[in-house]
Amino acid sequence: MKFKLLYFGDILINPKKRAQHISDIRMQFHPQLKKLVEHRPWDNLTKYMMPGATKSPIVTKHIGGIDWNPIITPNLKLLAELDIQMLHPEIVGVPHSDIDNRVKTLLDGLRCPQNEHEIGQNTPHDAGPIYTLLDDDYLVTKLSVNTSHLLSADMFKNDMCHTPDTVFMMIDVNVRVAEGTLENLPFMV
Repeated sequence: MKFKLLYFGDILINPKKRAQHISDIRMQFHPQLKKLVEHRPWDNLTKYMMPGATKSPIVTKHIGGIDWNPIITPNLKLLAELDIQMLHPEIVGVPHSDIDNRVKTLLDGLRCPQNEHEIGQNTPHDAGPIYTLLDDDYLVTKLSVNTSHLLSADMFKNDMCHTPDTVFMMIDVNVRVAEGTLENLPFMV
């Protein structure tokens, strides 16, 4: 089972307000993941994505007054392989391009917060459940990153200021089943 996630924005290496920066990244993925669970086979899981659901392979987490729905969870016995294409404005191979720390920041943005200190102040409390790709980043079993020079960020029309930390990413997510269950049977395709 494969799908793509897109990201355009800053990936800061060591931000002063780390929780808020990670939250901003999560909120770019949230609408994409919310749309994903409207389609098969993910839509079969939405009946479990609610607080207090019984016999749920998806555990809605209530952290910091917000409901979080990670879609790849240990209960569902799903794993993720990520293939990241990262385009950034720096020339490839320049010492400023800190790929490993950018990937760590990205992985934090793909996972559910583990406690209320990992939730940024501006995270909307009224957005309904917020979808994240991962319950935790240990569910990533394969990771590859390809970097290239982003020749023009002008094609992304928004109010965002383009900085050396601005990147465009295409993330290919390959969902793998670790152990077959009735709940994850549709994902064995």
